[in-house]
Amino acid sequence: MSYEHAMIVMMQVGVEATALLSALHHAVFAEHEPWSQAAFEQIFTMPGAEVWLACKVASQSVNNELKEDLPIGFIVSRSVLDEGEILSLGVHPAWRRRGIGRYMLRHLLHKARQEGMTLFLEVRLSNKHAAALYEQEGFQQIAVRPHYYQDGEDARIFRYLTDSV
Repeated sequence: MSYEHAMIVMMQVGVEATALLSALHHAVFAEHEPWSQAAFEQIFTMPGAEVWLACKVASQSVNNELKEDLPIGFIVSRSVLDEGEILSLGVHPAWRRRGIGRYMLRHLLHKARQEGMTLFLEVRLSNKHAAALYEQEGFQQIAVRPHYYQDGEDARIFRYLTDSV
C-alpha cells in the first residue's frame, strides 16, 4: 500500500448517501449514462447490494478544525449466494491514475475470495483503461454483449473466479 493509499479509507454507505453517490457518479460518468439519485435508491432495495465510498482521510486545518473526509470514488456491487456483480466502479476525474480504482477493486476482491464468490461485470468496449485494470486483477473476458448501453455501444463481459486465483 502506497502512502497515498494510507490516506484513503473505504466506508460502506446506505440509502442516506444517494444524493452524494449520484453527484459523484455524474462527475465520473458525465458522458455515459450517469445514475440518478432514484437509481441509487433502487440499488439499495436489491438483496445483497453493497455500496462503498473511497474517501480521502480528512486532515486538520491550520485552526485545528477537522475537515470532512472527501469522497473520491465508489464501488457498487450485489451478491446472491456464491455469485456477485460489480454494478459500477468509478473514481472522480481529479483523482484518477493514482491506483484508487485498483485499491477499491482489491477491497471487493478480498471479500469475494473470503466468500468463494465468482464476480461478473460489464465494461464499455471503448473503456480500455477499465478493461486493462480488470484483466490485471485476474478477470477474464468471457463474452461481448452487443448494444448493451443506451447509446448502442457494446459491453465486454468479464468474470473473476476465486478458485483459480
